[in-house]
Amino acid sequence: MKKQKADIDIMKEISKKAQYFNNGGVEDNYDVKEDEFPEDEIDENIIGDVLRTSINSSMTGLQLESIINSLKSGYFLIPGFQRKFIWTKKQVASLALSIIKGIPVPPLYVYVDNKTMKQVILDGQQRVTAIFLYFYGLFFVSEHGHQKLNFKDVADIKERIDDIDRCIGKYNTEHGNQKPKNVKDEIKELREERKKLLSDLREKHGLAETKFMVPNGNKEKTDISFCLFDDNAKEYLKRRDFQIAVVRCDKSYPQKVFVNIFKVLNTGGKILGTQEIRNGIYWETLLYKRLFEVNEENENWRRIYGNISQFSKDIEILLKMLSLNHYTIQKNENIITQYDGTFNWTNIMEGYSEKCMNFSPEQIEEEIRLLLKYLSILDFDDDTRKCNKAVFEAVFVAFCKLGLSDEMYGHMQLKLSWIIGLEEKTDIFEHVLSNKSSVETRLTRTFHEVKKEYAKYL
Repeated sequence: MKKQKADIDIMKEISKKAQYFNNGGVEDNYDVKEDEFPEDEIDENIIGDVLRTSINSSMTGLQLESIINSLKSGYFLIPGFQRKFIWTKKQVASLALSIIKGIPVPPLYVYVDNKTMKQVILDGQQRVTAIFLYFYGLFFVSEHGHQKLNFKDVADIKERIDDIDRCIGKYNTEHGNQKPKNVKDEIKELREERKKLLSDLREKHGLAETKFMVPNGNKEKTDISFCLFDDNAKEYLKRRDFQIAVVRCDKSYPQKVFVNIFKVLNTGGKILGTQEIRNGIYWETLLYKRLFEVNEENENWRRIYGNISQFSKDIEILLKMLSLNHYTIQKNENIITQYDGTFNWTNIMEGYSEKCMNFSPEQIEEEIRLLLKYLSILDFDDDTRKCNKAVFEAVFVAFCKLGLSDEMYGHMQLKLSWIIGLEEKTDIFEHVLSNKSSVETRLTRTFHEVKKEYAKYL
């Protein structure tokens, strides 16, 4: 229940900081609906999928130092269905205490990626990230601003800082207070370098040096930071074994099964959302890699959505935009859907994700370019009103269907106030539904509004 409360608090934080998106407070069937599972039940489809698959696992011990090195080298991969690191510093300290005292810790579950032969973390991302942060004496500057860690870059910076500390310590031991000028100058340069490296850790990775404290039972706290141990104790701790369970299955493309295994392992916590499951199935594809890049790096998109969603709701919107455009065509001044099967958000997003697995890199880049062109022409014009997601996506599809050239895009500005005004101007967004007829009506009318507004570019 504590984890569920934490998830709710995170969602409140995201909702509070989101910039421009809302649903206008109306009854809205537009968003993909998440399945709500009772805490003590597991979805029957998940169990069926797992039961129909031949699964086996082997348990082995891996030293903590090897885990850290595997994170640094990229041998351990964190897949798309894993959420960001959300542990508090107190939780990291508690795990460190368990390691120090030899208290059993749940194993790390991994599977071997067939393409790279690297090990993908199925369950245990929070624990291995906590181990990494503890051994390097680091934690996030903001409790709610956790970033995805570049383990290699962070380790390189921190190891250089540690080298500097050892060098300065050696100078102090050898020379005491009687340091010659060249040594003083060297120490000054080292301290300046250390200051710069700490700034890099904060600015690039959101991290800072920290102490890890635990209550000692006397209304005080004891510092158990790794840096305080002597060399022998450090080596002993680094060689502590951590149990690793390697999971295997008989599927040629096993990602979906592994996502469901992850859900079985985590039924006591927050069930994965629909987009998180898609992330787990398609996280290795070029489409998803590029979507993640746009989601994290595009300044206009981040300004539109707000903070990065812990549950990939922002990725879902970008995917929905591309899926809508892919499965619609312009015919006789109307926008009609072309999808073989029941038209709904889940089906078209999963169908589009699967089709893109067979796209060439050039085709994927063309898809992403559609998003980038649309986002590039946004003019926020200081409008603080909320924007309905359905309007934003319908305008995107309209621009795609108009077939504007790159040169035309270079001369355009799309005012956010105009997009928001479409919702107020027409009644088609009062009750946003996801059935085929409603989608076609909404897209067609939006297409004509966009065409009229930007006629001079056609």
